[in-house]
Amino acid sequence: MAAARKHTRSSEGPILQPPGSGHQPGETGDNRWLWISLALVLVLGLAVILVLPGLIDTSQQQVAPPTGSADAGAVSVTAADANKAMQDWLQLRARLELENIAQWGEPGWSQSLEMADAGKRLLVQRNFSAARENFTRAVQGLQQLENGRGLLLSEALVAGFDALAENDVATAVKNFERVLAIEPDHQGAQTALSRAVVRAEVLQQMNIAVLAEANGDPVAAQVAYRQAIALDAVYEPALDALERVTEQLHALAFQDAMTRALSALDAGKLQAAGKALDEAASLQPDNTVVADNRQRLQQMWRAAALASLRRQAEAQAGRENWQAVVDLYQQALKIDSSAGFATAGLTHAGERVKLNAQFDHYLQQPDRIYSPDPLKNAEKLLSTAGKAPADEPKLAAKISELQQLVRQAAMPVTVTLYSDGQTEIAVYHVDRLGSFTEHRLELLPGEYTVVGTRAGYRDVRKQLRVPPGSKSVLMVIRCEEPF
Repeated sequence: MAAARKHTRSSEGPILQPPGSGHQPGETGDNRWLWISLALVLVLGLAVILVLPGLIDTSQQQVAPPTGSADAGAVSVTAADANKAMQDWLQLRARLELENIAQWGEPGWSQSLEMADAGKRLLVQRNFSAARENFTRAVQGLQQLENGRGLLLSEALVAGFDALAENDVATAVKNFERVLAIEPDHQGAQTALSRAVVRAEVLQQMNIAVLAEANGDPVAAQVAYRQAIALDAVYEPALDALERVTEQLHALAFQDAMTRALSALDAGKLQAAGKALDEAASLQPDNTVVADNRQRLQQMWRAAALASLRRQAEAQAGRENWQAVVDLYQQALKIDSSAGFATAGLTHAGERVKLNAQFDHYLQQPDRIYSPDPLKNAEKLLSTAGKAPADEPKLAAKISELQQLVRQAAMPVTVTLYSDGQTEIAVYHVDRLGSFTEHRLELLPGEYTVVGTRAGYRDVRKQLRVPPGSKSVLMVIRCEEPF
């Protein structure tokens, strides 16, 4: 991360731009000042033209160099030549003043002014050659400043960043302000100046953070480092320190979470262990210790789930709720297909479900066993089931109840039929009894169809129910409705 930040900051270092790249001479404010300056230049020029001739015998008078001097053969310099040089200087000065040269052109700017002032004095003294020389040198000085403005900007920008790196706020501010005087819209200088202005506050937060670290309070240090970064988002010492302290806090938090997770695992507190492992994973997602203990937790969850299902199944078996037992063991096998207790228990529970269902088949509809074949099947079921285990009282009760039904189904019941002596009586699947006024017969429990017939009368059909265990059953049947 630090390397990535260094790369970013290096790419955001001093950006050297040509002077005036952020300045547009055509803007309204600059035009106003340019016209004012040009007006001043014209006034000064008129003053020179109108006033100086009064001080000089003639504007065209030539100044001859002294006899025998080295310049005796040189071309003579007139007042007009000197005035022209002064005009050039005034115009260049006016233009550069609009570009804030007084703020960034020292000491060359002051030297040019001094040179021009000397030229003015020489002009008054009628020393036109020396005056022109001074104005020419003054112009050359300004031209050198203008031509070297880009270099001045670069030097000031580098000096500002160097000073800022050394926490020399005053020097940094001075240099960045000089850059902005040369190029007001220089973004790099604007940003750097903003950083320099808050550097004292940044250093104060850094000192607080360092003291907090020394006192063993990394949390307070982290807060202070973040405050420093909030003031200067690219201040490298704060960024590096925050990264370091944050890593320390993460390490401490990870250690604490793992300690709690292991303690919870050892105590069988699986929910608390899972929560602590989630905290540890959020701090160090790729840590193998977290992965290993999560696997251990999953195994413990499976074991706990299997144990719970086994306890539930055993409880349902105690209630002889065998279908619930089957469901619970099937759930256990979904968790662990090799769980032996579930495999064996499922087989046993399935057999008990089937056996109880067979008894329920007869007990829920007892009349089924009053037919010969169902009765034989019931007797076979009783023979196969044998005696119920001591821990299955419900099954024992079912066996006993079915045994009673089978016994009763095999015990005939005395049935007495009454008629008019003229109606022919028959019991389906039993016998034709003929006509009588009273007739007794022994019938096994069940339902029978009794039919009466008589010539000239409608047949009579009745259902005779012989309940098991009855002492006797009575029925009256006769044909009474003639055609």
